[in-house]
Amino acid sequence: MGTERGIASYKGKSVAVVGLGKSNRALCRYLMREGAHITCFDKKTADELGDLYGSFAPLGVEWSLGEGYLRPLPGFRHIFLTPGIKKSLPEIAQARANGARISGEIGLFMERCKAEVAGVTGSAGKTTTATLAGLMLRESGLCVPVHVGGNIGSVLIEQVDDIRPDALVVLELSSFQLETVTRSPQVSLILNVKPNHLDIHDSYEEYVSAKANILRHQRPWDWCVINFDDPVVRGLGDMRSGNLCGFTLDGAEAANRGAAAWLDSDELKLRLPGLSRGKGRWDTPTIIARRQDFLVPGLHNVSNALGAALLAALMGGTPEGIGRAIRSFKGVPHRIEFVREVEGIRYYNDSIATAPDRTEALLKAITEPLVLILGGYDKGIPFDRLAEKIIDRGCQIVTLGATAPVIETALHEAWRRAGGVGDGAYSGVIRVSTLEEAVKAASAIARRGWSVALSPACASYDMFSGFEERGRIFKELVARL
Repeated sequence: MGTERGIASYKGKSVAVVGLGKSNRALCRYLMREGAHITCFDKKTADELGDLYGSFAPLGVEWSLGEGYLRPLPGFRHIFLTPGIKKSLPEIAQARANGARISGEIGLFMERCKAEVAGVTGSAGKTTTATLAGLMLRESGLCVPVHVGGNIGSVLIEQVDDIRPDALVVLELSSFQLETVTRSPQVSLILNVKPNHLDIHDSYEEYVSAKANILRHQRPWDWCVINFDDPVVRGLGDMRSGNLCGFTLDGAEAANRGAAAWLDSDELKLRLPGLSRGKGRWDTPTIIARRQDFLVPGLHNVSNALGAALLAALMGGTPEGIGRAIRSFKGVPHRIEFVREVEGIRYYNDSIATAPDRTEALLKAITEPLVLILGGYDKGIPFDRLAEKIIDRGCQIVTLGATAPVIETALHEAWRRAGGVGDGAYSGVIRVSTLEEAVKAASAIARRGWSVALSPACASYDMFSGFEERGRIFKELVARL
């Protein structure tokens, strides 16, 4: 991508890197090798950064740390932001007004990558879809390197100069990463858009606009892949400059589309008329898999696979390779991950469910009687619709974390709207203080033939470092039962 549009050099330039998470640490090392003069900004102090400060200090970086760490930022012309920072903070706004070039690690990667890049975004399913698309390309025997990164896996910026022009790159892209990009991937895939991350984005409209950056800067020969079943995504597709194709679970909808992937009864089919790429031929509807081929549960994963298949086909994937990938894919940890069965009760780790719509997907995927563990950090997303679905299913609920009272209020109100009897409160809910207590309480409620699922509908930051730690501890607790 970079060779087509020119590459800016940071040699000898003063560069601000704000936030020292995993991606920005790699970015610092990369820019320092280029000869940039780096100032690292972080709200933690040197003591709080610990070994990280000790490893970076000898490299000659400068620092702005602790309380008021952003005050010097408006004086910089080149700024790289950590993905999860609010872009409307006054110091960032002032830097932008001063003419600063504000970007992120992903923006620099897309500027410099010489290979073809595909990007996957959406409120749910990004990791599964990007991982599966990468597997589809590898299984297609294309004899070129396939790199998967972005919001998952290794940080690719340190490898960007060594990635071959004939390689294929699949990136999972969050709204935070997309906010500052001024280039779009050659193949862009949007899975779905639901309210999320409203604790960081100033509004839902800002969140949607960030997602749209995945296609906003595409060129006429690029491809945009959309979910025809999602009305917001269909609207974003109208913004594209390039070619459009999409996927749907509705075979009748696919009949009206020239280029599409769809579910026809129990068969997954794909058609891309006129596409001549690699070893794949897609002029007529081609069966790529069947529902019984899936090792991961849920109709939402069929939808994810359809999107991944379109992305892979556009990058040269074959019907055989795409089918092999679907049949062998066992899912990604923390995503409706089966943990074990204890005395007839099945336990699932769905810690990735950091928003209500993800928990709604689990309700569709697991059909047996269910005890849900809900609650965590408050992202400002309402729980009303989820509460209605829980009441409709008759789930038993264990709540914990900062959002426990908010979730309980939503459940009680949904119970009343549904005509619930009694004192107007939903009786199937228990509040606890820790995840260990939650597992014990859920296990005491569940009966043989039931399932227990950690699917919190909330982020984890009130109690854990991230959803991975939360899921890992849940699995450890279940292993002790």
